[in-house]
Amino acid sequence: MQWDDMKIFLAAVRAGSYTAAARHLGINRTTVGRRIDYLEKQLGVELFHYRTASPYPTDAGMALMQTATRMEDAVLELDRKLADQSQAFPTLRISASAGMASEFMPELADFQRRNPNIPIEILSELDPVDSVTHRRADLGLALLRLPPKQLDGIEIATAHQAVYGAKNRATDRALGWGHEMDVAIPAQWTGSNPSGPRAEAAGLPCFNNWNEMKQAVIAGIGTASLWTFAVQDQDQLDQLTEPDSRFSFPLWLIRRATFPPSPSLLMLIDYLKIHLAARLA
Repeated sequence: MQWDDMKIFLAAVRAGSYTAAARHLGINRTTVGRRIDYLEKQLGVELFHYRTASPYPTDAGMALMQTATRMEDAVLELDRKLADQSQAFPTLRISASAGMASEFMPELADFQRRNPNIPIEILSELDPVDSVTHRRADLGLALLRLPPKQLDGIEIATAHQAVYGAKNRATDRALGWGHEMDVAIPAQWTGSNPSGPRAEAAGLPCFNNWNEMKQAVIAGIGTASLWTFAVQDQDQLDQLTEPDSRFSFPLWLIRRATFPPSPSLLMLIDYLKIHLAARLA
């Protein structure tokens, strides 16, 4: 077995499809399929189930994945010893609750400065649990009580919500979450503001991601419950209530539990669990 074939196999497992693996590796999908077919013929076993929505490793595939991961670790350790800083890693895809990744840009920017050979992509999706579960994202920044069993999670710190309004606001009218947020985000999360049909019935201005809601409050359109860590330094806002513990949630770093993380994903997780904890503190 050649390392190049094992690397393509690992990319297909992690990406969840031949097409996504090809994009990460900078080759075409046909090449990915051909190299994995060659591996299966060499080993005399099927490496993937193809009856599901995306290729999923068979028992033999899981065993090969463990071996390939050890090989990858050895190759990367050799690279480190040779001080080769030019190696380019696949893009890490990140999703955050309600599109809140914008609040963590300082930390992500610092990670990029430290690791310019590990590119990141921020997905414009509302639910990181769904994004990670269906392999669209490698890592989720999720505000939720507990991650589901199919995901591994690292609890970072607890985030709190309080009601805010602009200092120059002309109204104390409440703002609401729109239907997309009402469907995508847990009810306890959105319950801090009217949402979905309830907000629509009350005739409230509604918003479908975090940044829109935050900017609407800053602009003076109305008042809303916001995450305190993200707005406590905003001079143009007044905090109108104390944080309500009913709407406090831990911030989790979540990833797929079934597959071992890539070395670059481990580096990102190790960085964020320290720096995001400091940010929320």
